[in-house]
Amino acid sequence: MTPDRLPPIGVLVMEYGEPATLADVVPYLTAHYHGYPPSPEDVASMRERCQRVWSGTSGDSAARHLAATLACELAQRYGARFQVVLGARHWHPTVADALAHLVQAGMQRVIVLPLNPVASQMSLHSCQNTLDRAQESLERPVHMRLIAEWPDLPGYLSVLTTNAVIALDRLVGNERGHVALLAIAHSVAESARKPETDYQWRLRRMMQRLVATLGCAAGYLAYYGAEGPGQWLGPDTLTALEEIARAGFGYVLAVPINSVYDNVEVCYELDVRMAERAAALGLNYARAAIPNAAPALIADLATLVAETASVFDQV
Repeated sequence: MTPDRLPPIGVLVMEYGEPATLADVVPYLTAHYHGYPPSPEDVASMRERCQRVWSGTSGDSAARHLAATLACELAQRYGARFQVVLGARHWHPTVADALAHLVQAGMQRVIVLPLNPVASQMSLHSCQNTLDRAQESLERPVHMRLIAEWPDLPGYLSVLTTNAVIALDRLVGNERGHVALLAIAHSVAESARKPETDYQWRLRRMMQRLVATLGCAAGYLAYYGAEGPGQWLGPDTLTALEEIARAGFGYVLAVPINSVYDNVEVCYELDVRMAERAAALGLNYARAAIPNAAPALIADLATLVAETASVFDQV
């Protein structure tokens, strides 16, 4: 079948979601807490984080820009074959709304692309539950294929490394042997029945690869975003910074290794919490930029979508 005769395919780019304005904070947190109203303390904390990251009362959606750039790349390569929409697990447009939009546009097959390269059991379970609920609300079912993770995508690793090199050069120039690299990723809850050893192993492998490529003296892996009861992956990023200072390092390069686009949570972690603690510890601190819609990443994501679509073409 020629490309122009292939059936159209929807592409659902899945993000976590975040408020776009300060007025969104309460409804966003309510959605995040599955309908339960947030406490005044939680509202105040979220508002403060947003204002520190945005330097104002509203922010741009880097996830929306990434999805739009991917849509343009796919259109340039394949014409009208793919229709790309953005759906959020905990905000608007929701995953259910995005999926319904694709159905109304006539799509019977949908590729789901979560915006996290390394998947944990917790994140995969949450994604699948979100998709199952969205599917139940549709007027007719669609065939979906979830791209579970893409940690070894060359374009992603290339941008990650390039951004780390730029930040490292800004921090110390050629004296890389005195730098501790601190790779950070979102924490997840685990238990004896649901250990996250694969998630940790993949993240540690990425950290070690960066340390070897950049020539840093040591590598550390730490986590942010732990919340709620139970056992969460650690150490926390601030604890890791204290460990780096005790080890005698004067320079630390922070690299978010599982964040693809700028968002309030990771930017607040990097630019406020970690930057302030590093300064208090007397550490010289720099952090690598997040890939966002870097051309190399977008190009490889488009190829990944097309390769996944070929499975549908064979059905």
